[in-house]
Amino acid sequence: MTTTPLTIWTNTKFADNVTRALHERLAPHRLVYATATNASNLSAAPLDAALAEADVAFGQPDAKQIQATPRLRWVHLTSAGYTAYDNDQVRQALQARGARLTTSSDVYDEPCAQHAVAMMLALARQLPTAHQRQADDRSWPQFELREQSRLLNGQTAVLVGYGAIATRLSQLLAPFEMKLIGVRRTVKGDEPIRVVTFDQLDNALAQADHVVNILPANDSTLGLFEAARFARCQRGAWYYN
Repeated sequence: MTTTPLTIWTNTKFADNVTRALHERLAPHRLVYATATNASNLSAAPLDAALAEADVAFGQPDAKQIQATPRLRWVHLTSAGYTAYDNDQVRQALQARGARLTTSSDVYDEPCAQHAVAMMLALARQLPTAHQRQADDRSWPQFELREQSRLLNGQTAVLVGYGAIATRLSQLLAPFEMKLIGVRRTVKGDEPIRVVTFDQLDNALAQADHVVNILPANDSTLGLFEAARFARCQRGAWYYN
């Protein structure tokens, strides 16, 4: 059985050792680079002529160009977010030729979830305040810090946008015996925590000690959290964006 070599386009900037490994392991497929490579996986590329000959795009290609590139069969984004591609024009263009668009959400679920837990613990235990006081006057106001510190145990966290990152975050928070509420567009029924739809978001916020916003940025989420919605949160709640 023979494999037709594919042309794989990327605008991602790799370390030299990674570049060598990619060329070795992708053979006989051909790896081509955009004229301008991105150091950040959140920056979309400008139009690039090499993309026109690609079967696969890996990185952050221009959203309009992938609509007009008939040879392209698979677009894989190096980010969990896909705001620039989340529109009917892109979806229809890819569907018309049987192409697929995938994201790297499963790459980021563990680091993002651990980062969120670290922030929640640091804020609950007043670590930023303690660190700043040490940096300023090297004081240690132990009674003040102790009074302001909280335990996560028994607190409520509302996870707005219940996807791969929120699922992992809920697993990491389980040992703290918190009350966890997920919010998503459609409740599947097999979620390991209580999950509600967006029409119940305000009720969930009123219970929250911690609000973790993991929603993708798009037209439907723009302005979701504004002054009136923050006012529905209980006093002292922490918001993580």
